[in-house]
Parts: sequence; structure tokens; C-alpha cells
Amino acid sequence: MKTLDVVAAIIEKDDKILLAQRPAHADQPGMWEFAGGKVEAGETQPEALIRELREELGIEALPAQYVASHQREVSQRLINLHAWHVPAFSGALTAHYHSALAWCTPEEAFGYTLAPADIPLLEAFIVLRDARPAGSC
Repeated sequence: MKTLDVVAAIIEKDDKILLAQRPAHADQPGMWEFAGGKVEAGETQPEALIRELREELGIEALPAQYVASHQREVSQRLINLHAWHVPAFSGALTAHYHSALAWCTPEEAFGYTLAPADIPLLEAFIVLRDARPAGSC
């Protein structure tokens, strides 16, 4: 079975996180996910995330902190999904790949049809966020 390392960005702004809707032609069409993509040979996870967010959303991201990883089998592939907190970015968000983008609180995100692999990452982010001292990034 092919194994892929994939990075996911939990982009946060004004206490809300960004969800992106998978396009009709992708695996899991219409589901909501954290933007990101495959780690290419020779790339670190943050480097892959910066490249993917530039390609998918047209932004320059500043990944700050590793959040969690989750392993899941999808379409006969073993996906190692690694989430990173992105509390800052520059540029205007544009959905180059996804069919829609939405800002919501982490708790509101559970009301979206989330890609199953992203749910444990969201849960880990909420635990990390709740453990942060008030006012810190």
C-alpha cells in the first residue's frame, strides 16, 4: 500500500479557523477540510505547507506550531496527515483549488461535513488552544 505524507493547515484569524470545501472532481467531494497537500521529496512539513497554501489559496503562510498527526487509509493509500497551526499569513485568500472557503469557530466546524481524517486534528487543535494562556498566540 502506498504511503503519503500530507500536511494540513489550521489557519486561524480572529479566533476563527478556515475550512475549505473539496471540489467535485476530488476524493471525498463536497467534504470540508483543512487546506494543504502532499509533502514532496526533500521538503520539510512547514515548507510543503507554505508551497501548498501558495498554490491552493494564494497566500504566504507562516506555520507556527505542529498540532497533531493522524493516520488513515483513503482510496487504497495510507495517509499520514500532519496538522500545523497557521496563526498568520499575508495575501488575499483565493480558492484556486477548493469549491468554497468558510471561516468558523473550531466548535462550529463540527457542524460541517468534515473529511474524517481532519476530525482528530480539529479535536487536537481545540485541546491545544484551550491549554494556551489567554492572550497568547
